[in-house]
Amino acid sequence: MVLCGSLIARFVSFHLFFKTHAAVPSPKAATDLICHTNHASECYPRIFQPTKSFKTVHDDQDLPPGLHVRMNLATGVKEARLNVPESDDRARSSALTVVQDLELPGAGLTPSKKVSVDHPAIDLQQPLGHWKVDVAESTLFTDSVTEVRDLGIEDVDMLLSALSNLEELSHSYHWGHTLAKDGTLIRKLYQLLSSVESSLELRSLAALVLGTAIHNNEAALAVALTHFYNDEWPDGPMEAVTLALLNEQSPMVLSRMMFLLSSLCQDKRQLKRFLRADGVQTLIRVLDAESAGKDAKDKVRTKVTNFVLDRLSPVEKESKSSTETLLGAEWTLAQLRHKMNEQLKA
Repeated sequence: MVLCGSLIARFVSFHLFFKTHAAVPSPKAATDLICHTNHASECYPRIFQPTKSFKTVHDDQDLPPGLHVRMNLATGVKEARLNVPESDDRARSSALTVVQDLELPGAGLTPSKKVSVDHPAIDLQQPLGHWKVDVAESTLFTDSVTEVRDLGIEDVDMLLSALSNLEELSHSYHWGHTLAKDGTLIRKLYQLLSSVESSLELRSLAALVLGTAIHNNEAALAVALTHFYNDEWPDGPMEAVTLALLNEQSPMVLSRMMFLLSSLCQDKRQLKRFLRADGVQTLIRVLDAESAGKDAKDKVRTKVTNFVLDRLSPVEKESKSSTETLLGAEWTLAQLRHKMNEQLKA
């Protein structure tokens, strides 16, 4: 009777809990997302989120009023940012523009076919045919690249400033691709990323610049990989990133390295290299890395989870029809998922 009464009490408690909480609607997300694929990292807000730097505006995004909007000639797509006050000369060369319903000369042609891609930005308030190059951006890019190439690890402050400039610019398809074409610069960034002599901030920014330049930029990723796997550089970026992940303890750097890893694995050959190098076991070690606090650990776990969902889960589905797809990593992937579940319960 006592046991029966206990069970009834538990049932009533559960019923009341469910009834109480079922009546409360789930809180609505602060920002609705648009997702055209199953990859979480490729979703974006329905309402464009502006920053001080230009970012691509997707066709189905809503634009808040009062932004600085321009056309990027390298891609033929719309870009926008906050309408930041500028000097008179800079303001004239990049004035606030509206690009909706704009008709350019040459029916059926995209802007990138009508104008040289050497001109990354145009001012649509200028008369058609008079394209304006964003000279300030071009100068900033060139100067920053030169500094990163030439400065040593001991010049930390100047390197950090130059890397910060490149990170902001690399969100643009054009500058991301231009950066990736510079083999000397790309190899220097991977050296900064993996060197034990680099400061935490240098390692972190190097990973962020590299990941930003090639993220969702297929051309940039392809050209960046051409600088490796030769007599001068027999190894490639995947080897450098995998080794850096094993040696890193900082959650901030690990998080940005995971972003770079995911960007690299957009290329299936790089994903195979990662799997052959026992990369899934590396992810387990990343989850076990020490961290300064729970929030930092959660951020790293989120990056690992997104990598599994975006890069490994699609391959796992393909492995049902091809025994070589996961290259024998099925058991290790199961261990990784078990580890993630354990940490979520902790």
